[in-house]
Amino acid sequence: MTLYLNYWSLISFSLLIVTSPYWPIMPNWKYLIIPCILIAVSIKYRQVRYCVGAAFACIVIFVHGNLLQQQTEKLFKAGQDITIIADVDSLFKPINRGFQGRVIVRSINGQSLSTFYQPKITLKAPLPFQLGDTVTAKVSLKPITGLLNEVGFDAETYALSQSIVGHGAIQSRQSFYLVSSGTIRGAALEQFNRHTYLLANRDILLALMFGVRDELKADRWRQLQQSGLSHLIAISGLHIGIAFGIGWSLGRGLLRAHWTMTFAPTLFGLALAMGYAWLAGFSIPTQRAMLMCVVLCLVQHFPGQLSYRYKWLFVLSVLLTVEPYWVVSSSLWLSMAAVGFVFIFLSVTKRSQSSWVKAIKLQAVIVLLMLPITALLFHGISLSAFVYNLIFVPWFTFIVVPMLFFTFSVSYLGINTASLWSMADLSLAPVIWAIDYAQWGWVDLSYSEVKWLGMLVALLLAYRVLNKYGVIAVLAICVSLDTRWQQQPLWELSVFDVGHGLAIAVKQNNRVMLYDTGAAWGTSSIAEQIISPYLVKSGVSNLDYLVLSHMDNDHAGGWQQVVDRWQPESVITSQSNVGEVGCIKGQTLTWNLLTIEVLWPVTQVTRAYNPHSCVLSVTHQSTQQKVLLTGDIETIAEWMLIRDKDTLDSDVVIVPHHGSKTSSITKFIEIMSPSLAIASTAKGGRWDLPNLEVVERYKNQGAVWADTGSSGQILVKFYSDSIEMTRLREIKGGSWYRHMLRKGVE
Repeated sequence: MTLYLNYWSLISFSLLIVTSPYWPIMPNWKYLIIPCILIAVSIKYRQVRYCVGAAFACIVIFVHGNLLQQQTEKLFKAGQDITIIADVDSLFKPINRGFQGRVIVRSINGQSLSTFYQPKITLKAPLPFQLGDTVTAKVSLKPITGLLNEVGFDAETYALSQSIVGHGAIQSRQSFYLVSSGTIRGAALEQFNRHTYLLANRDILLALMFGVRDELKADRWRQLQQSGLSHLIAISGLHIGIAFGIGWSLGRGLLRAHWTMTFAPTLFGLALAMGYAWLAGFSIPTQRAMLMCVVLCLVQHFPGQLSYRYKWLFVLSVLLTVEPYWVVSSSLWLSMAAVGFVFIFLSVTKRSQSSWVKAIKLQAVIVLLMLPITALLFHGISLSAFVYNLIFVPWFTFIVVPMLFFTFSVSYLGINTASLWSMADLSLAPVIWAIDYAQWGWVDLSYSEVKWLGMLVALLLAYRVLNKYGVIAVLAICVSLDTRWQQQPLWELSVFDVGHGLAIAVKQNNRVMLYDTGAAWGTSSIAEQIISPYLVKSGVSNLDYLVLSHMDNDHAGGWQQVVDRWQPESVITSQSNVGEVGCIKGQTLTWNLLTIEVLWPVTQVTRAYNPHSCVLSVTHQSTQQKVLLTGDIETIAEWMLIRDKDTLDSDVVIVPHHGSKTSSITKFIEIMSPSLAIASTAKGGRWDLPNLEVVERYKNQGAVWADTGSSGQILVKFYSDSIEMTRLREIKGGSWYRHMLRKGVE
């Protein structure tokens, strides 16, 4: 077997699995015969062994991918309204109008499913179900249709990483049955709640003990991110390592007591780590960390001296064998990168150095080498992360977590532990005080700046571990990556995929005008999740104008957050009590090389609804390319605009009212005569937009139709002699799993 576990086999195995989420189709079961034949032939013919890694990867990919497809088909072929019996697989978290968590469906409409064909879905419920509960309910099913933008959360990729194939909601008018067997973990959580409900830092203690971050406020989580300490609150490798270390120390005590206890440190360490992972609900990151811990322990007992490179590749290969589609999870690569950087440090560090010096250097190396990765994920870096981690990683490792474990364990002895819980709470006081100043060390980075940072770190790493020819090769790659090989547009129009709503950015150089901000909800908004990350990534230096077409939530839900975060020079709206500049017909603004003309409404109103939407014509002064931004105007406003038909002729039009039949009359489309018609829509939304008759009207006038519900974010680039449109789903949306999840059945 060791002949198959060489470097090339592990590398080819991992690389092929990394590519699998991006395949356009998933080969069905019958193609398993090909890799199986290759493996069989390799037993006799040594030359074929170069293909064994890829062959094993194909088997893993085909099995996991086809199981997901079979689960999806089993689920959706039964219809959209089904009766399920399901086991709760995660804690249920509060959302708008209910709670949501994961369940594993083991029966559909009375038909039991075999273990491998039991689909995992997210379930919206009126009550917070607990791990170990079994629910029988009538549910409404929906495919997973996430938003797709160049920034922001990708629900489809997240579903793949969690092996989730659908979304269900318990029908509110139907009764449901819940069998609560009661779990030890649930009892432990109740015990914790009784002792901590009055503590000031209960939210962090809850996250550290059980992996539940529901009580963490957005501001505190942002402070933890900006300080570089968020990884201390999210239970993962560090915490499992701490638990293993405590168990290892206990086992070492037994080993000193008697020499026959050779495996006591490893067994005690694994047992305590497993217990912590169980308390954390065996979340996906915890599962990975636990599996990594087990594999590293096994590798230590392999015969011979294995290099750190081999250990890293072997751990990655085992993780991908267990669940190949973890490759789309950023947390996997954060963990593997951290482990890899530790291995690099250990391989080049002299053993004679003191432990404290090595610990400080290791922390510096990890923070430095992780900078490009964290910058890419979070659109910025913390300049103070090294100091925060240098102080508080040991603080959590030796004070906070052990004290929390000890206090929680002692609470079961029936004695008064109020003072111990107060001490555990007080141990977090220095952390809370310090992260209040974290914002001063946080620096937003554009995509271009992240590339430069990555190239700098790559050169430093190459200089340390490669010869001069390797450094020259890395430098050449860096230069080629930073070279702009394509012609740059004069200006751009980005129509974000925001579901039912509208958010548009008009960009020239590093300056932006926003037209609408999308929706906001209880805990967040499109402005926070998509618009602000886009502006940071684009390197925007100034937000010149914020235009609010009208004040409905789906168009202006997050406008105040944009104002607070980006402080636009002017806020323009047709509502009289919002903004500094009124959107009134006849106004003209000159913005660099663009001319912005207001076409509607004729006056401001006290409350701007659909008919009062601010309609703008944006024209490039030299090329005369024109875009018409229409908001949610309806038929009456269109007839009024037709009176000034000379102002309506446009190259690109944002289709009024999301393509509703209440807008886009034929005469209006004829006068606009657009070459591109773009609608902001939600796939599978309750309004069933765009209206098919409206789509046909635009196509009959020669316009190319595109909508965000089908195309994701749409980017229009304007050049001196042409206009180019890019649909993000044409670039990123062709993967087999996206088709499967969005359609319900591939």
